[in-house]
Amino acid sequence: MQTGFNRWVPVIISLCCLFNLTDDVLAQAISTVLDDARHHLRNGSEPEWSDFESAPESHELVLEFEARANPDEWCLEVTQNNVKQNWFISINGTKLAALHVNENPIVAFFSIPPDTLMDGVNELRITTTAAVPDDIVVSQIVLHREARSEFLRQTATLVVVEERGKAIPCRITVMREAVLPETDMRQEILMTTGCETSQELAVRPGVIYCTGQARILLPAGTYTLIAGRGPEYGIAETQVTLREGEEQNIRMDLIREVDTSGFVSCDTHVHTFTHSRHGDATIEERMLTLAGEAIELPVATDHNLHIDFVPVAHRMKMLDYFTPVIGNEVTTKIGHFNVFPVDSEQVPLPNFKSETWEEIFASIKSTPSVQAIILNHARDLHSQFRPFDPRNHLASLGRSANGWQLQVNAMEIINSGAQQTDMMRLVDDWMGMLNAGHRLTPVGCSDSHDVARHFVGQARTYIRANDENVGALDTAQAIDNFVNGRVVVSCGLFCTIKVNGEFTSGDMVPSSGEYEVEIDLHGPSWVEADEIELFANGKSVYTKILSPEQRSYAGLKCRATVPLNWPFTNDCFLVAVARGPGVRRLHWPVARPYQPTSPHWLPLCMSVTGAVWIDINGNGLFDAAKQVAMQVRQQCGGDFDSTLAELSRLDQATSLHTWAHWMNYGQPDLTDEQQLRLRRSEPHVRDAYATYMTEWRASQIEAVR
Repeated sequence: MQTGFNRWVPVIISLCCLFNLTDDVLAQAISTVLDDARHHLRNGSEPEWSDFESAPESHELVLEFEARANPDEWCLEVTQNNVKQNWFISINGTKLAALHVNENPIVAFFSIPPDTLMDGVNELRITTTAAVPDDIVVSQIVLHREARSEFLRQTATLVVVEERGKAIPCRITVMREAVLPETDMRQEILMTTGCETSQELAVRPGVIYCTGQARILLPAGTYTLIAGRGPEYGIAETQVTLREGEEQNIRMDLIREVDTSGFVSCDTHVHTFTHSRHGDATIEERMLTLAGEAIELPVATDHNLHIDFVPVAHRMKMLDYFTPVIGNEVTTKIGHFNVFPVDSEQVPLPNFKSETWEEIFASIKSTPSVQAIILNHARDLHSQFRPFDPRNHLASLGRSANGWQLQVNAMEIINSGAQQTDMMRLVDDWMGMLNAGHRLTPVGCSDSHDVARHFVGQARTYIRANDENVGALDTAQAIDNFVNGRVVVSCGLFCTIKVNGEFTSGDMVPSSGEYEVEIDLHGPSWVEADEIELFANGKSVYTKILSPEQRSYAGLKCRATVPLNWPFTNDCFLVAVARGPGVRRLHWPVARPYQPTSPHWLPLCMSVTGAVWIDINGNGLFDAAKQVAMQVRQQCGGDFDSTLAELSRLDQATSLHTWAHWMNYGQPDLTDEQQLRLRRSEPHVRDAYATYMTEWRASQIEAVR
C-alpha cells in the first residue's frame, strides 16, 4: 500500500550512498524536523490558566528554515495544545490554514500548496488577531515532502467494535504518545487520521464516530486506540504498531458496566452546524455522535428553529438507537431557554425578539405541546446579559433582584460544553431556587455544537422511563417524568437516592418519625469517584469519602445508608451529589470552563439527583423555606425576640428568607440591641443573616457598576 514519494525512499537512499550524493539531495527524500522545541504563545498580558503562569515566549511564532521549492503539494505537521481562538499558519506570507480550535493536544497536518516554498530560507508564522487572551503551545513542527492525503494513508487498520458479538455505534479515539519537549514526561496526543467523514463515519483529529466498524488510515507508527460509548460502558483499549503498507484487523469488545435500567439517557441541548451555523457537526454527523455516545432521547435545540432529526436519522438507519424530540433553544437578548416537545417543524416559533421575560414566556407557553421550559447556562454572559449575575439575581434567595418573574420548570446545572469554574455553583443556584418555592428539574446537557471538541452527551439527564426499546420510546411518559423531576443528572457518574426504601427523586415522602436515606453511586471503571454528599434544603448534612478500592469500581462503587439528622420542624428537600476527578484522558476529556472566573480550575465528574420532597410537618404539602418564612413574618410581625425564638426551630434556609422579609429585601435596619441579640442566637440563624447581608451588598455593588 506504499504511496507517493515514500515508495522511492529506499531506492533514493541506496543511490545516494552509491554515488555519494550531497546531504541536500538525501534531505529531499525524507521528512525534516523544522523545530522540536516547545513554544508557549500568548496574545494577551495575563495568563489564561494557572498552568500557563510562566511568561510566554512571544505573542507569535516566527520560524526560519532551509528548504527547497515544492513543485507538488507537501504537508506540515504541527503539535498543538490549548487552542481556543483562531491562530493562523502562514509560510512566506501565504496563509495555509488555522490551527484546530480545540483545547486538547492534537498532532495536526496542513497541506502546503505547490510553489509555496522556495529554495533557501523560508519563513513560517503562527499568529492570531483574536482580542480574547489565549495561551497556546506548539511544538514538533515537521515538513513532509508528500501530499497530506498520501502521508496520512500509509497504513490501514480495520477496527470492529462489538457488544456481545454485535457491532455497536461508538467513538474510537486515536492517540500518539510523545515525550514533552524539555521534559522526560510522556503525553498522549490526538492523532490526525487519513479518514474522512461519510455516511458511516464522523471524523475529527484523533476521533472517529462509527456504527461499529471503521477502516482507520494512519502514517506508519505506534498508536493507542480506545473505543467507548459514553459512561454506561467500559472502554476497550489496544496499542498497534503499523509499518508502511501494512493492513491490520482489530476487534474490540465493549461491556456495559453501569446499570441504568428504568432510565433513558437524554441530552436536552443539542445543536448542528447545518442549522445553528456555528460549531462543526453537520446534522448527519450529529446522528452518528448521538448513537456513539448512547444518547437515547436527544432534543434538537438549534437556535430559534424547530428541527426534526427523524428524516435524517431514518435515511442513515439510526432510528434503532434513539428517539428524537423536536425542541428549540429560544435565543433572546435576555436569556436562552430550551423548550420541548414541539409537534413539528411547521409550528410557529416563539417570539425570540421580545425584550421582556413576561412576553417571552407568554410566547413560549402559547406554543402548542410545549411542556419543558429550561433556563440555560444561567451564569454565562450572552448579548451582554447574564441571568444569574449578582445585579440580576440573589442566588441564596432564588430571587430576581430586578423583579423579573422566571417562568421555567427546569434549569441546567451541568452543561459540559459551558463548564463553570466552580462546578457546584449552578447546583447551589438551583437549590436556592427550590428553597424559594420554584419546582425546577435539574438538567445535565452538553450544549454540543461539535463532533469532538465539546462532544454530545458528556453531561446528560437520565429520566425515569421505560427503556426497553430506545428506538420507540414513550416520549409522553419520559417528558412527564422529566417535568416532575424524576431524573438523575450525570457527568460521568450516576447517583440515585431513595428515602425509607421507597421514595426517590420527584417523590413526596409522607411525614414519619424517622427517615432513612439510601444513596447508590454507580460509574464505569474509567471514571473515579471521591465522595458522596447529601444536602437538605441546600445545606450539607452528610458526606461519605470512598475508599481507594471503591474509587475505580465498575458499576456500583458505593452504597451509603444514613439516617436523616433533621432537628427542625419545617419541610425539607434532599439532594445527593457525587463527585470525582475529571477525566483527563483524551477519549472523554472534561473541558475547561467556557467563561472562567479564575485561572485556577479543578475538573470534576459529577452526578446530582433530582430532589426528594419530605413533608416533615405532615400537612400533606411541601412548604418551601420562603413560604415558611412568610408564615413566620405573619405570626411574629415586627417582634424581634419572637422571630429569633421561632427561627431557632426552623432551618437556615428559612432563616435566610425570614431576614430577607424582615429587611424587605433592602437596607438592614437592625438596632444595636437587635444586633446584640442576633449574635446570641443559634448559629444557623446568625449564618443566615450573614449570608443575606453578603449577597445583598454584592448585588448593590454590581448594580451601580
